[in-house]
Amino acid sequence: MRQKRVHDDVDIVAESRERVDLLLENYLLALACVDQCSESAPETVRTRLALNLERAERLYADAAADGLAGEKRDIEAIHAALAKVNASTRAGLRDGWIIAELVTDLELATLHARRLFEAACHQTG
Repeated sequence: MRQKRVHDDVDIVAESRERVDLLLENYLLALACVDQCSESAPETVRTRLALNLERAERLYADAAADGLAGEKRDIEAIHAALAKVNASTRAGLRDGWIIAELVTDLELATLHARRLFEAACHQTG
């Protein structure tokens, strides 16, 4: 039986950590938007933000516990899509977009986070 080289595992861990970091960023953006949401925002927006925060938190916790290693080409495309939406949401927060506009980006980011988690877990487990 061939023994794995240490640097092979290091690459896998670094890849997994990078993916988990994206899910952490998604969670932190969701948390920031909930924090920035005004009491006068429509109830539907506040509810969507709260539900999205719950989903993002659960995804991050699961990803941090399980890791997100995998070499599927699909994973890289999902990773790129999540990074792009996270960047858009971050820019929106910085530029003062109204929360009602940001909630759609947040939900899309969390959908990409779910797809990334499922693709990595499906491949490894």
